[in-house]
Amino acid sequence: MEYLPKIADKVRLPLKIRISPYLLDHQFEGKAVLPGVEALQILAASTSEYVPDIKIDSLLDVKFEKFLYINPHVAQIDAFNELEVHEDGSIVSKLITKTRSKAGSITRTKEHVSIRFPKDPQKPARPLFDEISALEGLGIDIPSDRLYGELVPFGPAYHNVKETLTVSEQGAIASVYAPDNGAPSTLLGSPFPLDAALHAACAWGQRYKGIVGFPVGFGIRHIFQQTSPGATYIARIIPKKRDSKTLIFDIWIYDRDGVFYETALDVLMGDVSGGRMKSPQWVREGAEYQPLSSLKEHCEALAIIELKTINDMAVKALSDFEHDRYDRLGDKRKKSYLGSRLCCKTLSRKLSGDDRETPASSITTISPDQIRPRSPLTDGRDVFSCSVSHDNRYAVAVAAKIKVGVDVEEISEKVLRSRRLYMKEREQILARNSPLGEIEASVRIWSIKEAISKALGITLAQAWEKAEITDIGQKKSLVFMEKHEYTAIHDMLDNHVFTMVS
Repeated sequence: MEYLPKIADKVRLPLKIRISPYLLDHQFEGKAVLPGVEALQILAASTSEYVPDIKIDSLLDVKFEKFLYINPHVAQIDAFNELEVHEDGSIVSKLITKTRSKAGSITRTKEHVSIRFPKDPQKPARPLFDEISALEGLGIDIPSDRLYGELVPFGPAYHNVKETLTVSEQGAIASVYAPDNGAPSTLLGSPFPLDAALHAACAWGQRYKGIVGFPVGFGIRHIFQQTSPGATYIARIIPKKRDSKTLIFDIWIYDRDGVFYETALDVLMGDVSGGRMKSPQWVREGAEYQPLSSLKEHCEALAIIELKTINDMAVKALSDFEHDRYDRLGDKRKKSYLGSRLCCKTLSRKLSGDDRETPASSITTISPDQIRPRSPLTDGRDVFSCSVSHDNRYAVAVAAKIKVGVDVEEISEKVLRSRRLYMKEREQILARNSPLGEIEASVRIWSIKEAISKALGITLAQAWEKAEITDIGQKKSLVFMEKHEYTAIHDMLDNHVFTMVS
């Protein structure tokens, strides 16, 4: 049985909740409700005033029990902070309201929100920098106006996911804003960045679970430092127990310099509408699609990252050896370098039994020659061969038990300009006669020679000279080199060809 400390003291403190106009934009099924993050602000302020020495930077066992509906015609709501001071020094704070029946004979008490403030709060362990600094997998972009027009139908005051939200099966990355709308500053900072992060989590739930989820509780919310009105932050939403129908997330909020502001862990979101709210069909389309399935069938592990999802936090994921190389790169190459390193670290974790403990900076993904990539096990052993590639959109890495090479190329007619350099005459004829079309077939030839040069450890010029493509297909091609025939595996993503040779 769970240990429950005895209550040493209990008191009800009156609350006067002022109804600012912006609160009316936070709605559930067309009715304004007090945002959970605002309720936390109110309880924290009241508790701190009554118990001045309480530490309120950690909020545990947060529960959102019932909506507190807002009458748009009243200026304030009368409520109570019901405090329970326990013998172990922790404090439980509850937001409650009391209403009378029309006859005035019955009084009902409703509990809306509850929090536990521990006596000696502990800072949560920092997250894996390689996980929160980019979004692995094939993402879908949801413009802010469509997010709030169709998925999270709140009013303008709560349109605080800015720019475009990107979600993949591995979670979401959002730019979240703290508007300066006259809301009083509190010890917890602005409520809006976390609220906006919950909107991104809601979008993830609608795409991958078909659930329109509202927060019903947190395991812990910790404030490292206060978010400020007028500032923009990055929110990384990480789904947990993805094989379950329950929506559980970890949320980390930080700035572009990699400074952490707050986290909400074990965020539980549920369908509080009883199934009345439905996710639109368009957001579900393609959610079951597994990208690069052909390549995955022919290697031990694969990782893909869209370069646009990488933020400056990624630098913290580099080992000292990797950082030395990073510092010597030009600005144009730094993002693709980070993408390649992050993909290799993802492979290392996957190959090590989904290791979620080893710090990213302890995994070095470059060989001592500072040229060849590696995806060691997180204990440092090199067991698998590794190859990486990137273009203007993607970074990809593969690992196999045998030598392997991978390449990604965007389909473009530019590949025809230099075909005499990398294609033999027979290959040019093969490309012109290909049912794929000359451009796409030529891209495959280029990509195959890139991949085989990596697999065999030869220069690209040597691959151009010695390798000859004898058949070009949609999913497989054949290449002959020095009395050996190799099979090249292809996949397509949004006008990009991915090729692997092993």
